[in-house]
Amino acid sequence: MKKINSIIGFAQKAGKASSGTLGAKTSLMRNRARLLLISNDISENTGSGLIKLCARNNIPWLVYGDKNELGTCVGKAYRVAVTINDDNMAATIIKNYDALGEQAKSTGVVEWQK
Repeated sequence: MKKINSIIGFAQKAGKASSGTLGAKTSLMRNRARLLLISNDISENTGSGLIKLCARNNIPWLVYGDKNELGTCVGKAYRVAVTINDDNMAATIIKNYDALGEQAKSTGVVEWQK
């Protein structure tokens, strides 16, 4: 989990990530996204809309963590969707996610520091 979190953080710092619902949607529509990460507590309508965009553009997507964890990875309070806009970073995240197996499905609550 820590390795995936750090790769997401590196992507954000390098300008290769778009976070938030609107940022992710824009990235998907402009064919910049290579991978979509959505939180497990995203609303049903928002999630299905983003997944439809992924299906239309043949972009893989993963359910990863909760909104606080995704937000912490990109240095924000909380985010329900993050796109990775780099081929190598996306491939590395997918490879590490597959290696985690069931461990990726169970995440703890991460509180944003005030």
